[in-house]
Amino acid sequence: MNPSAHPVYRPDIDGLRAIAVLAVIAFHASSTLVPGGFVGVDIFFVISGFLITGLIAKALDADSFTFTEFYTRRIKRIFPAYILVAATTLVISSYLLIPNDYIFYTTSLAASWAFLSNVFFSMLSWGYFGQRTEEFPLLHTWSLSVEEQFYFIFPVLLILLYRYARKQVVPALVVLGIGFAVLSEMKTGEIKAYFLLTSRAHELIIGALTYFISQKSPVRSAAASNACASLGLALMLGSLFMINKGSSFPGVNSLYPCIGTALVIYACTGSNAIKLVLGSKPFVGVGLISYSLYLWHWPIFSFLRYRRIEITFWVGIAAVALAFLLSWLTWKFVETPIRKSRSIQFKRAFVQIYLLPAMAFMAVGLASYVTEGAPQRFSVEIRELIASYSFERDLTRSCSIRSEDYRKITMDYLLGNCAFGDTTRGKADVLLMGDSHAHHFKPFVDELAKAAGLKAVYHVQGTCFPTAFQVTDKHPEEGPSTCQQRNVDLLELAHQVKYVVMAGFWASEPWRDLEKEMMYATGKVVDAGATPVIFKDNPFFEPDLSQCILHRTRGWLPADRNCNIPLSFVKETQTGVDEIIDKVKARYPKTVIIDPKKIMCTTEECVTYMGKTALYKDANHINTKASQLLGARYLAKVGNPLAGPVPLVPASEHAHAEMAQAHAEPLK
Repeated sequence: MNPSAHPVYRPDIDGLRAIAVLAVIAFHASSTLVPGGFVGVDIFFVISGFLITGLIAKALDADSFTFTEFYTRRIKRIFPAYILVAATTLVISSYLLIPNDYIFYTTSLAASWAFLSNVFFSMLSWGYFGQRTEEFPLLHTWSLSVEEQFYFIFPVLLILLYRYARKQVVPALVVLGIGFAVLSEMKTGEIKAYFLLTSRAHELIIGALTYFISQKSPVRSAAASNACASLGLALMLGSLFMINKGSSFPGVNSLYPCIGTALVIYACTGSNAIKLVLGSKPFVGVGLISYSLYLWHWPIFSFLRYRRIEITFWVGIAAVALAFLLSWLTWKFVETPIRKSRSIQFKRAFVQIYLLPAMAFMAVGLASYVTEGAPQRFSVEIRELIASYSFERDLTRSCSIRSEDYRKITMDYLLGNCAFGDTTRGKADVLLMGDSHAHHFKPFVDELAKAAGLKAVYHVQGTCFPTAFQVTDKHPEEGPSTCQQRNVDLLELAHQVKYVVMAGFWASEPWRDLEKEMMYATGKVVDAGATPVIFKDNPFFEPDLSQCILHRTRGWLPADRNCNIPLSFVKETQTGVDEIIDKVKARYPKTVIIDPKKIMCTTEECVTYMGKTALYKDANHINTKASQLLGARYLAKVGNPLAGPVPLVPASEHAHAEMAQAHAEPLK
């Protein structure tokens, strides 16, 4: 690429970058400030598509495009600042993050250097706005991976179009853009879609089309320029305040900020009042450091939230000020010198700025995985407590699925993929079904099943009550959801087992006719000849108290801080649901009820830890180790509901030891 192939600098685009990054920062500080601030990333995508397309197209026009120079520019632009941010977050994470979270962080760190962090985050069940995502230090790197994936493909596509269908470049991009926009809309119901290139490609293509249209038909009059700019700015700003995290996104809703951005970019090829504002020093100043701002601001907020430091007004101001300071220093002393250096050519850039750092950070990820989160970072005194913060992962989603993963469920499938309990038996005796709470009770049920000599199978789906069926739905005409169809499949297997265990976060959906649903599901189990087993739910509480005992032990909270849940709150939130379960028992006496509150609650409060075992992994989910301990304690104190009245010893010697320790150590 020769210098004439480089795009002419446009201050107004830096002004757009300023709007985008400030919107993102405001949203991450508090979603109430700018409810749709996350669409700032979509504004960035359009800007990126416009600028990079211009870079490639001008080089192709001058017959000077080379992949080495293109990727040298990308490496020098993206990685110097990210090396600094990645190294800083690694140091802080190595101090702050407990092993389970550290594995997650280091895996995302390694994925970001392989341009796959968006794929990694898409595999998780939380989604972009889900539980605890605010504590993931590198969550924001998903957008960098999307861009780099696009720019591995797009230059090749553009070269082929220039060579074989030069007059059809715009029509081809229009068709591609529409196709990806339609696909994005079709996939908005899938959690993973938010992160993936297939749901975002149309945004970058809109930027590319903006470049070609502005070159072929630039705006001619001041009136047209002002009109386009005003409409575009209205669409952008409207999106920031009309769209929110409850909106279907990206899909059609992503078109409003993207088309708005495209209109402003196009309009500013001419003269208009908005161009003067965007090109002013304050906007340009923020725009110049916008990339570093994007990189720095999120880890700062993330670490504050991980430490349970509330983002008050003044804390927020301090955090943003720190982000600006770090960003300016990074832009001044890292980004700019390296980007402008003529001595750094492809080989040096690739090896020194990308390959060696990538290998180092990936090695950290591997070491963290092999050592299970490097627990040696912590003192021996608290390692046992820290180790209890664990949960089962099912990244293949064989037995813990999302709605889009529906498959017909058979007993052969469950026996081959989802068996637990006494797995030496050939036939399944117990079927566990429900939502994520059913999943967290799996180790509990495992204790009961092993003690009773029973083989169990399970299948769960997040936010899918085991009692959800089309026939009991308030709107059956809408057809069976994947959740409802999954439950039908599972109940068809009820006649093959002795027990059907149902569990759910019952109080989370008060709009449901839970009594009607539960009566229907229980009746179906009884009709199939199986014994229904219903879990009354564990206590939950907001704000999240799961790490209260850990923070107290680490000295981050006062030593006299009460980390338990008031029984009054538990009664207020769960008595109604528990009474419904009691009614089910009265109607179907065969029903067995398991109430974990019998071993978690006193007359005044419900505990969040037992001895050196933390019970919760978030505000309402039980840790894997804790679930096992609770199962062992239930066996000892209440008996085994899966084995009749004969008292049995806990199946797990480890859980038995934990139980004894929990009895010996007073709860505080």
